[in-house]
Amino acid sequence: MMVEKLLKLPGFLYDIGGRYYYLGKWICKECTDTEATDCVTMYHMCRNGHEEPDTNLYFQKIRAFSDFALDIPYNPAQIEENMAALAAALTDAHRESLARQIAGFEEDMEKYCQ
Repeated sequence: MMVEKLLKLPGFLYDIGGRYYYLGKWICKECTDTEATDCVTMYHMCRNGHEEPDTNLYFQKIRAFSDFALDIPYNPAQIEENMAALAAALTDAHRESLARQIAGFEEDMEKYCQ
């Protein structure tokens, strides 16, 4: 179910046990760009602190990083296969954390992408 949901969402950067992954309908790959991963940390800090202008800023930055990380041409079958393999390897704690992050992304997408 998680994979199906991610394959319908725009790309975003998620923290899975200290490793960062771009996940979305056009992307599934690990991120090692420190500037991008630092934005994830700041996004969560601002979001948890209810700092709306800054949360939006970091949300938009992460969306931009996700778009720039796309591989062209994209291979939907390979993306789905990679995402399913990643999801299958998640621990229960990582799965729960990712589910919370996805829910937060969906909330913020409605708030900031109107």
